[in-house]
Amino acid sequence: MDSGNQGTNNASTADAVKALLMLRSEMVQREARMSAAFDERMQALAQQVTQVRSDIAGLVGGASAQIAREAKDAVSPVATEYGRAVSATSAHLQGANRMVWLWLGAAASILLLVLLVGWAVLGYYRRELSQAKDELARYENAVPVMQAFAASDAIICDGRICINPDSAAKSQADNKQYRVAKPRP
Repeated sequence: MDSGNQGTNNASTADAVKALLMLRSEMVQREARMSAAFDERMQALAQQVTQVRSDIAGLVGGASAQIAREAKDAVSPVATEYGRAVSATSAHLQGANRMVWLWLGAAASILLLVLLVGWAVLGYYRRELSQAKDELARYENAVPVMQAFAASDAIICDGRICINPDSAAKSQADNKQYRVAKPRP
């Protein structure tokens, strides 16, 4: 029995080992198939990623060129109009600048002319005033003489003063050679 049992045990052990080996073989085959399928999927995924990258690069490259082209097309008329506006404004400013300098030059010329005329008029009036002042001084110096002449009995004869002397009056001056005229009647 022992040997029968042992034979049965050996046979069942051998069957179990065979079954385990078969199971292991199936698992290895299954693992190999899964590994191959995984590798295939990874390779397909890598190809898809490469394809997506090239598609994205194409889209981005085409899109950036198109965006740049469309932006240039959209901005070009505005930039041209802006350039024209700046040129027109610059021309107006240059014209205004010339006009301002012209007005400043005219104002400076007028001011210079007014100063020159004022200086000439002032010089003329100063000379006139100086002459009038000299004449006034002569008249003021002549007033006492004219008052004395008007108060005396005197006339002008041949460019000289002729008087009717007062015989009762005393002689005047250092040598007592002058006599006072009679008062006017």
